[in-house]
Amino acid sequence: MHSIGNGISEPPAFHRDPSVPVPSAESVERQLRQVLKSPIFARSKELCRFLQFAVEQKLRNRSVRLKEYLIGVTVFGRGETFNPGTDPIVRVQARRLRSKLSLYYETEGCKDSVMIDLPSGSYVPVFRLRPATAPEPGRPDDTPVERRRSVVVLPFVNIGPAENERFSDGLTDELIHALSKTADLRVVARTSAFHFKGKTDDIRSIGERLGVDALVEGTVRSHGNHLRVSAGLIDVADGAVLWSEVYEQTADEMFTVQEHLSERIAEKIEAQLKPRNNTPVEVPA
Repeated sequence: MHSIGNGISEPPAFHRDPSVPVPSAESVERQLRQVLKSPIFARSKELCRFLQFAVEQKLRNRSVRLKEYLIGVTVFGRGETFNPGTDPIVRVQARRLRSKLSLYYETEGCKDSVMIDLPSGSYVPVFRLRPATAPEPGRPDDTPVERRRSVVVLPFVNIGPAENERFSDGLTDELIHALSKTADLRVVARTSAFHFKGKTDDIRSIGERLGVDALVEGTVRSHGNHLRVSAGLIDVADGAVLWSEVYEQTADEMFTVQEHLSERIAEKIEAQLKPRNNTPVEVPA
């Protein structure tokens, strides 16, 4: 393997077999424009810049070695003092870019003849022609493959009397349980989620450590018998709020209220993250 900066190694497959046909530069450029204008990428400005920069560099020089420092400075506006060892911006966004490319080619671009890939462990894109394959038995060839989304529910923060801590922790548990019932979602376990209780780690850092697409956070306030619960869904790639809502509730029976609220919140989150047939699901970045 060839080292391409900060411990990232380039896969041997970078040196392609001359007998394997590859798309022309013109067809790659057309494919790039099509990918960038798709709903999956249209609002992800940083990822669009990342992909366009990587593709253009590869087209200009097929032996180019795209390093983490160069991408951080050129694409993400980090200054000359940028240190990839302490700032994971490029690695985080590269993983996000791979995820969106995979989603695009599984949904909207499922029939595109030219494919742009960013292999794991490399920042150098690979261009290839989609092989002709027969549809799986019993499955129409136009049925898109759905990708599981991943989410972590951080412990809800109690803003009130100490005795409300049981309620906020219980609500977190109930929400994790409710989301775990959805086969389309990968939900981080309670043990890992509660590791961040009381901490103020950066959202991108949490996302990188847990390998999730989105993060749920919320607060619990109380006044007498009245509860005010706020919840929000955050995109870990750039901290954008995908959804948020406030719920007013009376605390007559703690367990009943926890179950009721967790189900309502889970429904909203599932609607944001669950793939829909024939429709690409965009999580704005």
